[in-house]
Amino acid sequence: MLGSVGSYTHSSSRNRIVLVFATVVVALLCSSHLRAQTVATYNFEDATADGWSSFNGASTPVPTNAAAYAGSYSLLTTTGSTGSGGPSISLNTVLQAGAKYTITGYVMLAAGESATNANFTIKRSDPSCSGGTCYDTIGTYQVPISNSGWAQIGGTYTASTTETGLTLYAQLVGATTAQSFYLDNVVITETAPPPGGTPVASYTFADGGLDGWAPYGSPTLTNVAPPILDPNSDTNSLLVTNRTATYMGPSLNLLSVNNIVAGATYQVTAYILLAAPDSTNPTATLSIKTADCATTGAYSNLATSGALSSTAWTKVQGTFSYSNLPGPPTSLILYAQSSSATDSFYIADVVIGELSPAPLPASQQDNSGISSTFEDGGLDGWSSRTGSSTVANSTAAAHSGTHSLLTTGRVANYDGPQISISNKMYVGSEYNLSAWVLLQPTDGTNHIINMSLQTTIDGNTSYPSVTGYPGVTVPADGNWHQINVTGYNMASNYDPGSAFLYLQTVPPSGNDLVSFYVDDVQISYVSPPTIQTNIPSIFKTLANYFTVGAAVDLTDLSGPHAQLLTTHFNSITSGNDMKWSSVEATKGTYNYTNADSEVGLATCSNMKVRGQNLVWATGQQTPAYATGDGTNSAANQAVVTANIQEHIQSEVQHFGTKVYAWDVINEPLDPSQSDCLAHGPFYQVLGKSYIDVALQAARQYAPPGTKLFINEYSTADPDRLACLVKVVQDLRSRGIPLDGIGHETHNNINYPSTDAMVQAIDTVAEHFHGIDQQITELDVSVYNAGDKTSNYGNNVPPSILAEQGWLYAQYFEALRRLRGKISSVTFWGFADDDTWLDSFPVVRTDYPLPFDMGLQAKPAYWGIVDPKELPGYGLKFSMTGKIGVKDTRVVTVTATNGDVGPAYTTQISSITLNQIFGRRCSPVVTPPTAFPVLLGDIATGGTASASFTVDFSGCDSSALFIVTAPWSSATYHTGTFVSGLEFLRAR
Repeated sequence: MLGSVGSYTHSSSRNRIVLVFATVVVALLCSSHLRAQTVATYNFEDATADGWSSFNGASTPVPTNAAAYAGSYSLLTTTGSTGSGGPSISLNTVLQAGAKYTITGYVMLAAGESATNANFTIKRSDPSCSGGTCYDTIGTYQVPISNSGWAQIGGTYTASTTETGLTLYAQLVGATTAQSFYLDNVVITETAPPPGGTPVASYTFADGGLDGWAPYGSPTLTNVAPPILDPNSDTNSLLVTNRTATYMGPSLNLLSVNNIVAGATYQVTAYILLAAPDSTNPTATLSIKTADCATTGAYSNLATSGALSSTAWTKVQGTFSYSNLPGPPTSLILYAQSSSATDSFYIADVVIGELSPAPLPASQQDNSGISSTFEDGGLDGWSSRTGSSTVANSTAAAHSGTHSLLTTGRVANYDGPQISISNKMYVGSEYNLSAWVLLQPTDGTNHIINMSLQTTIDGNTSYPSVTGYPGVTVPADGNWHQINVTGYNMASNYDPGSAFLYLQTVPPSGNDLVSFYVDDVQISYVSPPTIQTNIPSIFKTLANYFTVGAAVDLTDLSGPHAQLLTTHFNSITSGNDMKWSSVEATKGTYNYTNADSEVGLATCSNMKVRGQNLVWATGQQTPAYATGDGTNSAANQAVVTANIQEHIQSEVQHFGTKVYAWDVINEPLDPSQSDCLAHGPFYQVLGKSYIDVALQAARQYAPPGTKLFINEYSTADPDRLACLVKVVQDLRSRGIPLDGIGHETHNNINYPSTDAMVQAIDTVAEHFHGIDQQITELDVSVYNAGDKTSNYGNNVPPSILAEQGWLYAQYFEALRRLRGKISSVTFWGFADDDTWLDSFPVVRTDYPLPFDMGLQAKPAYWGIVDPKELPGYGLKFSMTGKIGVKDTRVVTVTATNGDVGPAYTTQISSITLNQIFGRRCSPVVTPPTAFPVLLGDIATGGTASASFTVDFSGCDSSALFIVTAPWSSATYHTGTFVSGLEFLRAR
């Protein structure tokens, strides 16, 4: 099967790239597979032959400006009298044995020459060839050429590992008399390195020294002649003696080796020979110790050999790569160790080869994108994914212009049109993708169309979905429908030529083989954003009140995201990478790579780390083994208790003091239950005691001073708040350790109220003296609570963002007043380009965080740090009056906006008259419309007014009143206008 679309995790998913060994290569570091290295280019633009010479009787090639494929010059050669021969170049120092290449060039016959064929051929001197010489055709043997246009010749070539000489030449095939032809734009590109990689360094110890190697531990290193020549027949080696521990051996500081750089992938090969027989069959391991700002000693193994021998050399080989994240290594030590603590051994023929270079910087990528309009009548590079369906240019329908691409005869859901995106989409870069689709036939049915990638690297193929899973619902209604994905982060590696974009159907079940047109396909590169450096830091602004954190994932550890994160936050929470299923998906097998990377960034940036989470009450992101067989039998209770204790011990001890607080229990409450607890999988086995087990294990194994939290959502809801108090009271009454309460605070723009949030924190503080409280997962959806249909897409109204900004201002004014009751506020993310709310409660675009999708400050940010910068700040009210008919006055209230930005949805909520002088009376206020009276959106510096009629019947002329008029703008920008008013009768 060609593949299917991937799944999507709804939680916010925020890896430091660390050393990568054996066959494992971290995606961000392997992006170099996307690029081929150009090793030679011959364009003759310097008006020389660039080293080319005559081959097999042809004339000496000469540069000429009579014709050129590109630029101004090409190379002109005349064959021998029988049509043989051509221009040639030695590739002895250009091609590496075992490496793979593409060799291409362009040829054209001189004016007046008869059409014939041409090719590239390599004359190879090689003992494996009959007579010692082979002739290897590069690509197609006969490429038609003429004097009317340029034709490309060439193809792929793998250099023999036994060759001793290589000569590339261009020749005519079929010519029988002398003919002249041009050659231009010859490019040789390495697409795959030699099996051991491009040599970077080799150590034969032939000079009698240590070649930069040093003892690791306290062994003795001596350059000696080994008793048996190594496989390369080297006469020298290093003898390692006086070992007293398994880790002791020879070592090399890789940072001192030229051409070893961050981001590239290398292979290390070494040969080991025991100095004396050892019946225990010890093995040798190549390892690396790295130190940087995050660690003084991180250890990883590259590879372990088979059993060592004293009569034959044993090869040990592995791969590594390193990153400059979270900070450049200060030490990167390669060393060889043995499973025997005392054996002496020889090491020889150590070779380090580059398997793939460091990723291309954006400035060197081909960021021209792809545009397919099919207006030339062709396929624009598109083809059938299976080869069974038909992909054809059509004029029967078009989204724009007159042409489109029609796919019919599909044989499987995944059988759709595809196009190569090799060297068009690069790992770590961001892209916008769009395609227009029209379904056939028009029968009113609905179909799910998915846009996906197929990428292959090192023989492994994956199928990541580009659209959100499962795809976009498209009706067969005779109309064109857009499939649009913005800000797609390319995270899938591929070998050269092994990446494709395709469209497929994803039915709920069975097959959907609907035919469809595709038109106006666009893939465009999105330049990385530049963060603002002239605005206040959030965490520094709030430093006197609490720490400010953000949930993170691997995409936040480099580039602009990392800059924004470290500028505005002094605490992090891993969005997903510390959860049980992420670190221990299989019992006893741990993977802390991603979380270590995130903690490393925090350590290097002096940020605190919250751990989230150890036990999730509902069983989300928890492996099935954690709850055993799910029953509450005594045997399974013992198993689950041990699982909780083992997992917590392993995780909290791994991170140690780097994590200052843990959400030990996540979301344990359910107000619908009589005991207020969610009856999830852990509860089903252990009852409420699972909470005791987890908190007691965390206290036992975490470093002293680590804060232990229960983390819960919707604590502003009265029923859930009451349950929280009840559960915490029970825990405290039984002496179960608990240091803090985490309030998730995933809010909507209309719910809950700020007062309800404050009430939740005050209630906990009143009931539990000394307990710590934190806002742990703050975000504010721009949609109302319960609204699952609205979707602003890419056009959220500015008025909504202003409203959100004023709400954030209200929140943080209240949170400042809670100083001493809360110690930290953590946002669930920090920019709108990465938020879990884009897929919860439905798939749509949300804007819940302080920074926008371009990482720029939005009103939410200004509401946090300085509300004076919010739209509508400086809004003021004034009042004028005039005498009306009989005992009435007409009062006009005018709102004058400030100079920051529009004051949206401004309104007067009510008007109240309070009498302060004169005989008591009861004036009646008549608004121009029902209250609230809407003044609307008021432009920057603009005004808006509303007139009210006040009937003073029954009042004497000496009556004085205070007018009170509450008002609001952007919902949460509120105030009260107060003015005096006297009653004057018309005379």
